[in-house]
Amino acid sequence: MAAVLRKATAQDVDTLADLRAQSFGTDMQEARSWLRNMAGLENVLVLERAGTDGKPGVPAALLGAVPVECGHRRGVWFCGMLTRPELRGRGLMSHLLDTCLRAYAAGGYDFAVTVPESPHAGQALKQLDFKNAFPLRVVRKPIEHNLRAVAEFDNMTVRRLIDARMRYQPACITLPETTVAEMVTRLYQKGMTIVSNHRGYGLFCQQGDVLQVMELQADNDHCADILLQAAREKTGAEYASILLAENQTLYLGAGKRCGYGMIRFLSKPFPITDVYFRLLQ
Repeated sequence: MAAVLRKATAQDVDTLADLRAQSFGTDMQEARSWLRNMAGLENVLVLERAGTDGKPGVPAALLGAVPVECGHRRGVWFCGMLTRPELRGRGLMSHLLDTCLRAYAAGGYDFAVTVPESPHAGQALKQLDFKNAFPLRVVRKPIEHNLRAVAEFDNMTVRRLIDARMRYQPACITLPETTVAEMVTRLYQKGMTIVSNHRGYGLFCQQGDVLQVMELQADNDHCADILLQAAREKTGAEYASILLAENQTLYLGAGKRCGYGMIRFLSKPFPITDVYFRLLQ
């Protein structure tokens, strides 16, 4: 198949949004928002099948290649990977990723990260020398009743959230602020609440009697408990299911381990034991 790799343009938005909506079962509004705000059009790479008889080319596959940083190291976050349905099974995405990895390595980037959509996708990524990284722990615990628990709700700007995360996770892989803002907006649309005080913060959604805590950062276990207790007083939920990075010091030894992301080194490998990588989704 004759094809060319190029960056997306404003003229591509509707065509690419339609392809994303079909592939992920979403709607055009979400798809356009992902292209413009989550990835950023300038970071969307399109593998385009050449047109015939004077007809324009047709997008065969696309992905987001969003620049990220980890300290002084430059990286790229691959996301939103999809192939046109009738062209799947031909190795197009592997070819696209391999081409991108070579280009970013040549451009001086140090690493690439991604969160696979499925176990099958994870196996395919291993063929491109990605390895499992950034495991999580799922901690389930009751929340004590405490009328004295003090915290604020939904009082953190995106900038404050990014700064607070960096304070607790100095080895954090940081995404562009526009990307984080889009993630936070989507979570608010799903009913997320942010609980915070000067000793930490947490992001949660309520499902019945359980707080699904997607991120929790605090000075220590006691401070984390205070945040959860304040959330209980506001919501009435008596239990929490908390996602923690395996390298977090909160509730050490508790929780069930589960996989999460993957990393591919593009230059000299570096230690990632203390590296924190979490998407707000």
